[in-house]
Amino acid sequence: MSALTIEFAGSRYRFAGLNPEQDGLVRSRFQALLGRDGAEADVRIDIHFDPNSGAFMRRPLGPVEYPIAVVPGDKSIAVAGIGFTANIDRSPFRAQMQTCLSDEWFSAAFENLFRIVACYQLFMEGALVMHSAAFSDGARGFLFCGRSGAGKTTLCRLANELNLEILSDELNAIRPVGGSFELLAMPFAGDFGGDPRRHPPYPLTGLLGLHQGSAPLVSLCSKAEAVSRIVASCPYVNADPQLVDKLTSRAEEFVERQPLRMLAFAKDTRFWSVLDNEYREPSTAVSR
Repeated sequence: MSALTIEFAGSRYRFAGLNPEQDGLVRSRFQALLGRDGAEADVRIDIHFDPNSGAFMRRPLGPVEYPIAVVPGDKSIAVAGIGFTANIDRSPFRAQMQTCLSDEWFSAAFENLFRIVACYQLFMEGALVMHSAAFSDGARGFLFCGRSGAGKTTLCRLANELNLEILSDELNAIRPVGGSFELLAMPFAGDFGGDPRRHPPYPLTGLLGLHQGSAPLVSLCSKAEAVSRIVASCPYVNADPQLVDKLTSRAEEFVERQPLRMLAFAKDTRFWSVLDNEYREPSTAVSR
């Protein structure tokens, strides 16, 4: 059995108990984020391989998208999906995974659990992980949250056409630093940002809600709506009864320091000239 460490967004995750096939799959996927084996980990995740497939949810026939069961409890969070179950202890924060998988299905199970663990870990570190799209022009970072279908992946496609650096069209994190915030890349994505690699933290210049319109326009958003949008965009944590009040308070603190605005955009690249102008001087930009 082997172990490896994956590093990103300031945290180290140590995975132990991998069999050779599982180890190869994880190393191939997260090669760019592998850390030194001797480095002290922030979170330990133990993998237990059980070939008795009858003990787990059976695989469907053919490709399929399915929800992961996540059940927060007083002392731990239970997780279950196709071919695996897991338990995440709240204190000390750590996880155990039981699985019968060693093929490409293990890669999916591993990443599904990893997403949940990372969302909790970063929340405990003072950050918020948001279901969002994010990109950078090399100096400024922009994050866009919105309901499913609001256009996050479309926006990333357009930003990619403009040679902007895509972080992810699925999960990104923001963390307070001094009196401002930084945008942190996470190695989880859909159509864009899918190859994990190391990104520097970017100053969070624009925090925006997203909806489609006939022409690009940045507009104001009330504090109540901004808080609601942020809370709704924070997966797993926003469904945890022990954390939702703290999440709401943190979202309120965030929008006091970094107002959330709304971006209406059509399916073309005109949005970037509007954003570039709106946030050219972040400290003095005037809302439209």
